[in-house]
Amino acid sequence: MRMRRMWALAAAPLLVVVLAAGCGGSSSGGGSSGSSLPKGSGQVISIPVSDSGFSFTKTTATAKAGVITLESKNPQSVSHDISIKGTGVSQQGNEVSNGGTSTVTVTVTPGTYIFYCSVPGHEQAGMKGVLTVT
Repeated sequence: MRMRRMWALAAAPLLVVVLAAGCGGSSSGGGSSGSSLPKGSGQVISIPVSDSGFSFTKTTATAKAGVITLESKNPQSVSHDISIKGTGVSQQGNEVSNGGTSTVTVTVTPGTYIFYCSVPGHEQAGMKGVLTVT
């Protein structure tokens, strides 16, 4: 009986984390993560939005396998986000404008991923790039 109680006490924090992971969301403000992984864990890759038009300041980036956070500061008044897809990953960041920063945190394995803006029409207009994970 004592072992069962100890196991239950040890499992309680894990249950809280699992339940909290399902409570994600997005906002139109700056800074909140687009996933349930903790922001700031792992590598941070900065991919800013260009000063004008539908593009990022770079179209390629590299990272090591593991937890990564893509962040994209948007100087424009038009809303944009940073999102990622490929190799079993599909996650959208929060839409921001006027200096806000969109973030998305995911776990990646070696392979090729696409980072893009998920606002309708923006990826098709060229707002995308390739993330290579080693």
